[in-house]
Amino acid sequence: MTQKKDSISAQQATINAAGELPTTALDFAGRYSAEAIKTLSNCQGKYAAFINQRLSEDFAMPQRLSDCKTPMEVMDVWADFYSTAMSHYMDHARNLTETGTEAVEEFVREVEVEAEEIAESASKVLKAANANDGSKAA
Repeated sequence: MTQKKDSISAQQATINAAGELPTTALDFAGRYSAEAIKTLSNCQGKYAAFINQRLSEDFAMPQRLSDCKTPMEVMDVWADFYSTAMSHYMDHARNLTETGTEAVEEFVREVEVEAEEIAESASKVLKAANANDGSKAA
């Protein structure tokens, strides 16, 4: 009678431990998806602000050129325009790269923690399954 009771509890322990695995993985996927959406939304906001700034400067360019009196002034306006634009593009690209790098580094840290948790859950399943196999043999 005790063997049957032990066998049932071992089987139940295996089932309970196995049930934790998909929950852990799904929880992680849900958390990461939310963070990924937040990061993408942040990047889109930064990109929209960047485009707004660049368009306002681009649309101001004809007026700046029309105010020029000499060919040297035209060259100075164009040089300033392109220098500023390239600086803005480089700053924006650097900012997006840093944001992406931070997101990936955070994801890797979370995966490492989650992998440890999943390994612990898998270990519980294996121990419960081994205990269950041992009770059948007895």
